[in-house]
Amino acid sequence: MDPATPGGDGAVDLLVSYDWPYDEPFVGLLVETARRAGRSVMVVGPESLPAALEALQAGRIRPQAYLDRAADTDPAFRPLEEWAVDHIPRHFNPAARRRHIWRKTNLHWELIRAGLHTPYTLVVPAWDLGPILGPHPDVSPLGSPFSIKPDIGGGGWGVVTDARDWDDVERARRALPGDDLILQQFVEPASLDGRRAWFRVFYACGRIVPCWWNDRTHLFGSTVSAEERAHWGLDGLWTAAGTIAGIAQIELFSSEVARVDDGRLIVVDYVNDPVDLRFLPHAREGMPWEVAGAIAQAIVERLGDGDRAGP
Repeated sequence: MDPATPGGDGAVDLLVSYDWPYDEPFVGLLVETARRAGRSVMVVGPESLPAALEALQAGRIRPQAYLDRAADTDPAFRPLEEWAVDHIPRHFNPAARRRHIWRKTNLHWELIRAGLHTPYTLVVPAWDLGPILGPHPDVSPLGSPFSIKPDIGGGGWGVVTDARDWDDVERARRALPGDDLILQQFVEPASLDGRRAWFRVFYACGRIVPCWWNDRTHLFGSTVSAEERAHWGLDGLWTAAGTIAGIAQIELFSSEVARVDDGRLIVVDYVNDPVDLRFLPHAREGMPWEVAGAIAQAIVERLGDGDRAGP
């Protein structure tokens, strides 16, 4: 994917870096959305990285905004990220904020203080920090089964979903000795017209798009319609996403929220970053294509706002 041609002064509205091939459909959609709005996007992938970095450092190209989807998974992109911190005025999902919120415990109490419901949670230190805990925490309030998650991580990595007692916790601690673990109550969603009331809520530059999502199959349903929002009283999906954005201070993420039988909305997965931007029909587990279009449009519209990104 070729970078956009900069203006006569080398200016480019948005620099996007990526290293995951499955990002290419969304990046292409973003480029086209920007083009229609009269905006330019420079795309940097693994093959174009060396030449792009040389042109940026030489001042031949001057991006005004930066969206990074590579530096955290490919160290080769770190010099680009470091250069961008000093030379690009607007950052979507700035690196420092991103890495702060990856630790789930950095968000947990802030969400509760903000009035959001979260699953009952216990935090267990890494095996490397304390292999013997003395009297171990009482896990009975979590119920059975409960989940075990690394404090840092996403995409299901290292997650145990069928833990039942402290022995399972000890096995997880030994399997991930360098990771603090969070033990989380299992949340069973209500059934609304035969659908599991589990939602993946996308936040993009102030735009909030909740989708029905099946936590068992990991497949998307439709977006939550205005009629469904009113009928089921789902305003809290929008409220939760806006509250999380204010706490996380990033502009592009998704959250998982479940509605339980008593009507409460439980924020189960606080912030997914980097957000999975795959969409149908390119990926079976991708979001509806209209959601991808809304996200791309929100990013492009944000390019005209102010000097620096912020929710």
